[in-house]
Amino acid sequence: MDLMFGVDDSSSLLSKEDFSLLLDPADEIDPSGVCPKKSIRIQNALTDHNRTSLIPKEIHAVVRTKCLTEEQTDILNKWRLDGHSITFYDEQEANEILSKSRLAFPQLVQLTQCLTSGTFKTEIVKLLLLWDNGGIVVDENTTPGELLGKIIEDADEGLFFYDASFHAEYMAAVPKHPIIYTMLQKTVADLFMQHTNMSFIPLTDNERKSGYFDFITKYIFTTTNDFKEHRSTHSGMNRTITIVNITNEKSQYFQNSSSPRLPKLEDTEGTEGVCIDWGVINDESAFKSLEALVHSFDIDARCPDGQYFIEDIINPQSISSSRRIPKIIHMTSKTRCVTKAFAENMKTWHFDDYSVFLHDDEAIARLFRRDWPEFPLLKDTINCITSGAGFADLWRYLILWKYGGIYTDIDNAPGPLFKNGTLIKENDDAFFEVEAAKFPSQYFLAASPHHPAMYMAVQNAIQHLFNEQNIVKQYVPLTTGPGALKWGVHYAIGNAYVLPGTYPSFDPRRSITFVGNRTTAMRRNYINRGNVQSTREEYVGMNMTHYHYAGRQKGLPEKSCLEIMFDMNTHGKYSDLLGLKRLSLK
Repeated sequence: MDLMFGVDDSSSLLSKEDFSLLLDPADEIDPSGVCPKKSIRIQNALTDHNRTSLIPKEIHAVVRTKCLTEEQTDILNKWRLDGHSITFYDEQEANEILSKSRLAFPQLVQLTQCLTSGTFKTEIVKLLLLWDNGGIVVDENTTPGELLGKIIEDADEGLFFYDASFHAEYMAAVPKHPIIYTMLQKTVADLFMQHTNMSFIPLTDNERKSGYFDFITKYIFTTTNDFKEHRSTHSGMNRTITIVNITNEKSQYFQNSSSPRLPKLEDTEGTEGVCIDWGVINDESAFKSLEALVHSFDIDARCPDGQYFIEDIINPQSISSSRRIPKIIHMTSKTRCVTKAFAENMKTWHFDDYSVFLHDDEAIARLFRRDWPEFPLLKDTINCITSGAGFADLWRYLILWKYGGIYTDIDNAPGPLFKNGTLIKENDDAFFEVEAAKFPSQYFLAASPHHPAMYMAVQNAIQHLFNEQNIVKQYVPLTTGPGALKWGVHYAIGNAYVLPGTYPSFDPRRSITFVGNRTTAMRRNYINRGNVQSTREEYVGMNMTHYHYAGRQKGLPEKSCLEIMFDMNTHGKYSDLLGLKRLSLK
């Protein structure tokens, strides 16, 4: 498969013949015949370099065009280092690299539809070149110092420079190195957030790379080294990285060019958010899809004594083009067998013209198994969720993103001011109670399909999971729970601590309505939170103890989420313990 981080043997190293395949056939043509007047066509160079080096001594340079001025050509020609090959990639070749399907990064093809920045495109293309082929990528606007050509040693697997922080002008790695995998996955996730969220403050290229590098060296390669040594090697995820400290001798490795900067890949026309349609989507045909997702159970199933089987209430008129938030109520439980107290409480949500769906763990798993190109890290990061509560958190945002409606915990009941659902008006686009802690309620929420707040809540939970340093010690309320939703709302409207009222989102077609305050939440005026006075025995009887936080850590590996993703994708580890398997725990 595409994800293989194991150390390659010598037979997997690129040969002279392999490098010849990277040459552009047009390079054989007289430059004067393919470039405009006063331009020079930059030429690839193949060198039969030392094959004992694990890192291919192949420099990858990304340029907008291979037709350059004499001054620009002179800059790039300085990268023709002894014992190194160099290959230049122009705009067309970069687009081909981005459009290539890869099992490790299935989301990249979708991402290219969002990319309007040539700088971001250049960054991703360089990382993909390192992932696919290994070698070296450089900042084309710098030139090498006298020591740079000899810095790679035969045993190096990944080599990076440190100059008070991560030095992004040069990266070298063997093919499929985990540090490149990490940087690509994090870049993809951040770019999805940035290109779908007007209020997201983008980081610069160097800030983002430096942040990823700090994360990787601290938590993946488990080093507390401050890199004071000139050269140090660190192990992690079956690979090594070598850090070279050039704080006091940078000029011997890199020199800034005084010539005009070479242009990055071209920016494309478009606006932020182009890859997500924020328009209100109330597709009445979606109801059949929802019904099939949830309503697949044995009607003759028997429940334990003292428990009641819950059937869905199905009203095809629940979705209407004249109403933004569908008249659909979503709840979740491990199974459809609940105690009498819960069964009676759930009846309080049986409003006129509403459908009511109870999603059991099988239905939750089916939703997660669907394709979600708009959430590129979803299927990997759910392997880092350790409790049923965490799955239920992320699921509620996802189900409302896809279908819209109302989500409520099964122990809630509507309060007197909720007025049997009539408090939500036809033009309300998303609807929250302000809870006692003064931020949006997560135990009750309502939204129209494809609402920005739900999208941002899912993305925020994914980001929290991806950054988790130890999955056993994750704090669920912050990782996937109210903390993720709070930031989702913040990204959607610019604030998460609001007074009652309706607030516009970054897309003028979307908004959020809030009702209540700390006092009304504590008095349960809108939502009667925790209406069921349940006991632990009831939860044990319904087999729902895994929805609590206590005891979820038993037998789980104390690793970062990234390491879990790596172990599961490359070695098949933990497949009987993590991921959607957690939902089948007794």
